[in-house]
Amino acid sequence: MNELASPCNKDRKHQAGTDCITLSLGRRTRPCSPVPSHSTSKPATASTARKKLDRPAVQQRIAELLAHGPPDAAALLAFAEFIHGKPFTEPMLTLSQLKAAVCQVFGCENAKQLRQSSEFNLAMAGRSVDLKTKADWQKLYREWVGVPQAERDRSGATCINGIDVLENFRPWHVFGLEPATASADDIKEAFRRLAKEHHPDVGGDARVMERLQKMRDSLLAFR
Repeated sequence: MNELASPCNKDRKHQAGTDCITLSLGRRTRPCSPVPSHSTSKPATASTARKKLDRPAVQQRIAELLAHGPPDAAALLAFAEFIHGKPFTEPMLTLSQLKAAVCQVFGCENAKQLRQSSEFNLAMAGRSVDLKTKADWQKLYREWVGVPQAERDRSGATCINGIDVLENFRPWHVFGLEPATASADDIKEAFRRLAKEHHPDVGGDARVMERLQKMRDSLLAFR
């Protein structure tokens, strides 16, 4: 199962993907050295430029690529990013893409059919869904389809295991557990571990802590 994709359409419970993804590492830079006021030289800055590629370096990377047999799409993308010097930015989903993906989950062809869908209305029971803005469709996409590729591998105070927990409800992924094997004790232990880091008493974000409590409760409800 895709680690950040929503569960099977026929079993629409709040479950997260099960595999873990790599955490993003924050970048650090050296502070610039102060320049005396009488100096005319430019202040020193931390160099972020990579070494310029030359033919031997590229040939070596090509040899490494071909040593494992015919390259697949992922290997070719990695090579392209090597030449580019940094990872490519993931494109944001368009409104049309968001609508199509959400409608497909509920077996609808368009937003009109979705609004009339008894299954969708049952899933949204007690909740107000406008469906007029891109933000509305993004929320539905995160809940029923998965975490958008552009929102993965994030870092920050509200991020755990690469996703923003305030935007994405993926308890299994956030807790780092397998739904097929995790016990109630495993869930409680994972929650305690995260609480030690994210509780407001230790400098954590109260919103994140509240979200973790909801995730814990949702997982324990099925155990």
